[in-house]
Amino acid sequence: MSVQDDAAAEGPSGPVNCEQALGRLFEFLDSELPEADGDRIREHLAYCEPCLAEYDVEEHVRALVRRSCSECAPVELHLRIREHLTVLRTQLT
Repeated sequence: MSVQDDAAAEGPSGPVNCEQALGRLFEFLDSELPEADGDRIREHLAYCEPCLAEYDVEEHVRALVRRSCSECAPVELHLRIREHLTVLRTQLT
């Protein structure tokens, strides 16, 4: 672990620790973080081998799933799901 791991976050622009980096790892992988937050996690990963290893595992699993899930769902399934969602929305309102 790096020196950053021992330090608490210094607010929105400060360094992140392992718990914070791993807690937002999926958002980071999905590119759903603001650029500054992504940069802070990227910086943490550059210096923290355990977190980088976790990142590598998750990235590898995602790549494997992408390669394995190339089939599209049948049109009938899409229609059934949409119908069911419509029913659920109606019940909730």
